Amino acid sequence: MIKILRDGGWMQWKEVPAWRALAASVILINGMGSLGAAAPGGPELIGPWTPVGVKTNLSGIVVGVWGRSHGFTDRALPASIVTVGEEILAGPVRLVGQVDGKEIEWKRGGSMVLCAEDAQATVSGWQAGDELIINTTTRIEFDGLVRVDLVVLPQRKTTPKLERLWLEVPLKIGRAGLFHYFPGKWGTAKNSGAVPAGGLTLPFKPFVWLGREHGGLAWFAESDKGWQPQAPDRAIEIIPQDGELVLRLRLLDSNARLPLTYTFGFQATPVKPWPKDFHEWRIWHVPQLGVGLTLPIPKEWWLCHRAFPDRKPLPTLDRGAELGAKIAVFHEDWAPIQNYPMTMPESEFKGIVDACHERGMKVLVYHGYEFSPLAPEWAELHDEVLVKNAKGEITPGWYRHPEQRDFKVCYNSVWRDRLADGIEKARKRYGYDGLYLDGTVEPWGCCNERHGCGYRAADGTLRPTYPIFGVREFMRRLYGMFHPTGGIISAHQSTCCATPTLAFADSYWDGEQFASGELSGDPLKNLPLDAFRAEFMGRNLGIPCEFLAYERPPQWTFDHALAVSMLHDVRVRPCGLASLEKMSPIWNAMTRFGVSAAEWHPYWEASPLATVQPESVKVSLYRRPAAKGKGGRALLVVSNLSADQPATAQVGLDLARLGLKPKAARDALSGEALGCADGRVTVPLPPMRMRLVSVE
Repeated sequence: MIKILRDGGWMQWKEVPAWRALAASVILINGMGSLGAAAPGGPELIGPWTPVGVKTNLSGIVVGVWGRSHGFTDRALPASIVTVGEEILAGPVRLVGQVDGKEIEWKRGGSMVLCAEDAQATVSGWQAGDELIINTTTRIEFDGLVRVDLVVLPQRKTTPKLERLWLEVPLKIGRAGLFHYFPGKWGTAKNSGAVPAGGLTLPFKPFVWLGREHGGLAWFAESDKGWQPQAPDRAIEIIPQDGELVLRLRLLDSNARLPLTYTFGFQATPVKPWPKDFHEWRIWHVPQLGVGLTLPIPKEWWLCHRAFPDRKPLPTLDRGAELGAKIAVFHEDWAPIQNYPMTMPESEFKGIVDACHERGMKVLVYHGYEFSPLAPEWAELHDEVLVKNAKGEITPGWYRHPEQRDFKVCYNSVWRDRLADGIEKARKRYGYDGLYLDGTVEPWGCCNERHGCGYRAADGTLRPTYPIFGVREFMRRLYGMFHPTGGIISAHQSTCCATPTLAFADSYWDGEQFASGELSGDPLKNLPLDAFRAEFMGRNLGIPCEFLAYERPPQWTFDHALAVSMLHDVRVRPCGLASLEKMSPIWNAMTRFGVSAAEWHPYWEASPLATVQPESVKVSLYRRPAAKGKGGRALLVVSNLSADQPATAQVGLDLARLGLKPKAARDALSGEALGCADGRVTVPLPPMRMRLVSVE
């Protein structure tokens, strides 16, 4: 037994090699990962995550967080990453390349624990050959974020000629059939989907995720500073080879001077436990959104006029409560200044919050990504805090009443803490329960050097950085502010499932990239099912998703969206009373069945519990096994995904595996009896429609 002094007490580790114990005993003074006082603003453990665990033995180091583990051996980079109970790496993460005309050969290496805290652990690593040394500092935080700071050094005084350097992440090919990257492009879902048979090549992207429907692995970097790929449009490659799916980051394809420093990271998903009760959250976006909406511009300011254009909030809230809404979301007009945490007069909005609480509804209020010239701090801060492009320009954004033009703000700036302070005060003043965050989780590319964004390339040009860590700090603070008291953070984003920031949200709302009608006609042309599973489902990330449907009737409606989303256990969020009237019966049917306590079996399972014809129809189902003298039950989601052809679906049930002895099948919404005999259910369906079918 070797004992190591830490924080004035003794931490006992078994089977610690003597050299590793010596290194740890020197560095673990105060348990802080650096000599001297602990750095301010370090992470604090937040539920539902569990403390970081560190195990060290003769074979290496294992750092465990909720649901995942990270293994380090005789090398500088992770050798193992386990998520959902399975190893996702096909081999250790590796640096490959060429130095002095020959392939890099690493001959020695190792790792040691530098710091072990409840909220994070730090591992130092090194790797060496005859020409090069690699030093790494790897910090693993409680939500599974792994930050790597890597330095490439010469082995001797004479600097070797480093001619190529690639970071390669080999994944088990059966664990990585789907991809997602940020940023994408509005109007398409091409940044998400199934990995093509021939692989994928990309220019630099700050976030890339690879995985399957139940989990995966993300890689991220705030910028391509120091990268020298041979072709800018091939900076990142996803390559199936030799039974692996290799994520290749082409750091260098040409000569470079040493030392070189790179910062990047990983995050295995799902990032946290799946909330069993999310079906019962029943989120209602009180303002109507979508086609045909006319935004009334009042002659005088009145709060929440989009939610209550008739200025009669109580009847609207009464109806929302009758329809079962449990969380009411108010858009930006809850406050007169965009993304600014105060109202005028305060009594009106406090009255709305109180009215929601009296009706059993929690309240979420809008904050987003903008900074308004109406804000008193504009003159002092705008030049310092706004997102700027390489020319130093800012772009006007959202226009709203009272008349203002709002601009993108960067949360790598001082506005992050000023806004968080304001939100904390406003929460106590008005009594609301959480936040609806519009674009807040998205680390917008920014070149504003006044707050540390952007970098100068070798030719002197200014290039953007994507402030992942700055946005992450903001989100972590907000999550810690609301989550311990049962509050909710709902993040609205489009094309951006960047888990380092999204991890600190309870749910996300995705789909506005199709607001211009791209899903009209045949929705699956622009939103294939594999793209939906990669970006719009949430289970692969550990964060429930809701779908946003901007209606374009009659070609694209709330009902069309349900046909796609419900197959993936995803609800379409109702906006306004009309869509709440549609969603309420679905909520009620799922509550009656008890889906929160049910097993979910999606249509893509290798051994499905239900088969269906014709091919245009898909079936996912919830299963409640027999209990307390009652037979088993199933709730089917049967969707006809043909854009123009009706179908009479023939659903075949595996009665033995389901534990069913069905006596009847009914439409769970209308109560209509459906044909049911010998384990086969007949379900008539119009084009692009779904039906909930109860089988008992």
